[in-house]
Amino acid sequence: MANPYELRFEILKMAREYLQDQTSISEMHAEKAWDLALEEGNANMELYYNLRPIAYSVNDIKKKAEELYQFVEKK
Repeated sequence: MANPYELRFEILKMAREYLQDQTSISEMHAEKAWDLALEEGNANMELYYNLRPIAYSVNDIKKKAEELYQFVEKK
């Protein structure tokens, strides 16, 4: 059984990995949308900036970790 510090570390790591996976998926979708816009001749800088996924922050990681920890706390 992990001690409380190891558990916190693992939950933070899981939260970061989850957010990184979500960002990667969003980037993939944005790239496909951009390629389609290029093919259709609708590509412009405004679209490019709107398609970019928002980068997650340390606070986002903490929020996701707290959400994951709530599951651990439940019996």
